[in-house]
Amino acid sequence: MAEEELDEVPTREELMKDKYYGLIRPDNARVNDKLRKEQEDEKKKKDEAEKKKRKLEEMANKKNARLAKEEAERLRKKQELEREQSTFEEFERSIKEGEGNLNEIFSTILRNTSAYELAFPNYNMEDGWDFNLLMTILEKNTSLLTLSLSRKNLHDIEGIRIAGMIKKNKKLRRLELEGNFLGPKTASAFGDALKVNNTLRYLDLENNNLTKIEGNDNDLDTKGIEDLLQGLKSNTMLISLNLANNRLNAEVGNKIIDCLRTNKTIINLEFFQNKEFVDRPTEKRAEDESKYESKGLSIEQISTIKEHLKFNNEAYVKMRTDEWKERKRMTSNYQDNIDTQIIIEARKTLEETRKKEREDIEMLYLNNFNENVKRMEDEFNNRVNEYFAMLKEKGSKKKKKGKKKKK
Repeated sequence: MAEEELDEVPTREELMKDKYYGLIRPDNARVNDKLRKEQEDEKKKKDEAEKKKRKLEEMANKKNARLAKEEAERLRKKQELEREQSTFEEFERSIKEGEGNLNEIFSTILRNTSAYELAFPNYNMEDGWDFNLLMTILEKNTSLLTLSLSRKNLHDIEGIRIAGMIKKNKKLRRLELEGNFLGPKTASAFGDALKVNNTLRYLDLENNNLTKIEGNDNDLDTKGIEDLLQGLKSNTMLISLNLANNRLNAEVGNKIIDCLRTNKTIINLEFFQNKEFVDRPTEKRAEDESKYESKGLSIEQISTIKEHLKFNNEAYVKMRTDEWKERKRMTSNYQDNIDTQIIIEARKTLEETRKKEREDIEMLYLNNFNENVKRMEDEFNNRVNEYFAMLKEKGSKKKKKGKKKKK
């Protein structure tokens, strides 16, 4: 290689090009392999760096997307809370400015001073009262335990609103909705509500349309009641459910049995008046079959449901008995603690009284001792004084006698 042909030292990349490769042209295969390996390693490092860069970018994008989603959700909840607060304040102002018995009832619910039970016996949805207002103030109420809205001409719109209310209410124990027009949509909404509600103990849905399709009296929609039973699987508070007179069929009966395999809290499930007889289609009827067919829960299903309820009831009774025994034991222990405390206080008082008496006696003896010592000291001092006075008097008499003899 001639020095004049290379004005500067070439790099490794440049050496691999044809311009310089003809000058060095190594014949050694080891050198070629080394150069090729270095080139492959360098490419591999570039690929790894690029891959790492893309991975970091993907992680950053995912993080930004997650943060954006969380921020959007936070903003949505904030706006929803602000809307609810604004609506509640507006309702509160309307209640304070309104008049009448119904407005007074709403006011007591708003102030959490209502009675334990409310039934609204003289009011109906057709009277034009603000049902949405009632549900809104009930969401934050902490005084009402039983709410009866039976035979109030309620439909799915109101039923869904009631289900939304019990999602937020933390006090209501009993809800009666018998004799309305609540349909499958209401049943589905109650299924969602029962997944989160942990205070409701009694739910009455008797004589509604939980399986009825609007405009169709023959076919049944069991989706809503299935959602209700599905939500009941994760509920551990409801003990009584009334589904009587809701046109429940054998398919629903199987769902009830499946629900009771998981739910061990329900002890009372009303499902009577669900059997009905309908016309059997002619093409599906055999010659010896009746032209009517029975729809409803079968005897086997009813028997199985009762067995599950009996098992749940026995477990419930045992639990309440154990609670009663534990409460009694705690009461007994509490009373024992009180008695022990009384005994301790009595002993403490007695000890303090004895101590005070002892101190009084000691003080009395000490005072007497001090008085006797002082009296004896006074007597001693008086005798000493008398003795010295006597000696002084004798001394003065001797001096007088001595003076007379000298004369």
